[in-house]
Amino acid sequence: MARAMRPKALEVIARQRAEDAMWGIPESPEFSSVQGLMNEFQSHASHEERWLSSYQEIGKETSDPQIQFLLGLIVGDEERHHELTNRMIPKLKDEMAWTRSSGPLRRTGEKGEKRERLLMSVESFLEAERRGIEAYERLKKKSQDLNRDVFALLYTTMIHDSHKHIDILEFLRLKLKERGGTVRMRKA
Repeated sequence: MARAMRPKALEVIARQRAEDAMWGIPESPEFSSVQGLMNEFQSHASHEERWLSSYQEIGKETSDPQIQFLLGLIVGDEERHHELTNRMIPKLKDEMAWTRSSGPLRRTGEKGEKRERLLMSVESFLEAERRGIEAYERLKKKSQDLNRDVFALLYTTMIHDSHKHIDILEFLRLKLKERGGTVRMRKA
């Protein structure tokens, strides 16, 4: 059974179609996947905004400093997620516009010595993150042994963050190793 679209999601789609018409972007198969992704991002951003507001309200209602602190961590993450999502939406619009351009796209990026220095830094950062995970694991275990559950929880979140950092750094390493870099530009 197909799930009914929520009114907010329909508003987002309708608004996007109106914006597309203003951009002169026709509704066609070549844009449908990017358009669909953009609609999903906008709908998700709307839902995330409501959750963010709820977290903030609950954080203000409690007088427990530990609850305030932990909810503050979540609010910080949710604010970053919301900001990233809202920054990705215009990128998708740009991608749709690039798709329509008459000139081919070319890739540019860091080259030569600068690229090699960046690559070496990325490798160093990867090693530091891996060592950091090992240290956090030890500290988490010691915290658990001393019945410091909140400390163990915080070390768990730091371990997750380090894994995220490793994913980002591995992506950067791959892009730096690719010939030509990663920045998309319209050919002059």
